[in-house]
Amino acid sequence: MADPIRAEHPGIWVQSDLLPDGTYVAAIHHDDDSSRVLDRQTGLAYAAEIFTAATYSEYDAAVIRQLTAAGVSLQAAARTIGDLRADRPPLDYAVTAPLRLVPGVAAKTGRGFLRVVINGQQVGQWTPDDARDHASNVLTVLAAVDLDAAYRRHLIGPLGLEVARAENVITDLGHHIRRPR
Repeated sequence: MADPIRAEHPGIWVQSDLLPDGTYVAAIHHDDDSSRVLDRQTGLAYAAEIFTAATYSEYDAAVIRQLTAAGVSLQAAARTIGDLRADRPPLDYAVTAPLRLVPGVAAKTGRGFLRVVINGQQVGQWTPDDARDHASNVLTVLAAVDLDAAYRRHLIGPLGLEVARAENVITDLGHHIRRPR
């Protein structure tokens, strides 16, 4: 499972990474040089916050569609969104740092989107589905890291593989796991 789950998202992926002690961890990679390790608790919080950001974006878009369909001007609908945002729990960017997903609604299409910001720099844009896909991948890797570690131990122990070969087998496993699309 150790191969990265690289989505079409700009420069961000999650994978099972091997630590020197032989354990595996879920790691969010923001590019080839920057990553963040998530334990089970922080990973669950991270995924929940990503789902929340996606929902905020879609909710805002739905409110705008509903209000404009009822004859409210786009400007008045946008002001309503501003009021609603002020009255909802803020996203906890500390949970996803250095990643921030900033919900928005596209003026031309009326669809929700998320600005993808890393370390204060916008690096792209996701749809709510892109965000949910990323969060789902985080949950998948969180579930797999203990499996990777157990498989590595089995390959080295009972099967007697060399450590490097066992680690290559784990890395290759990701090519054999089917992910629904």
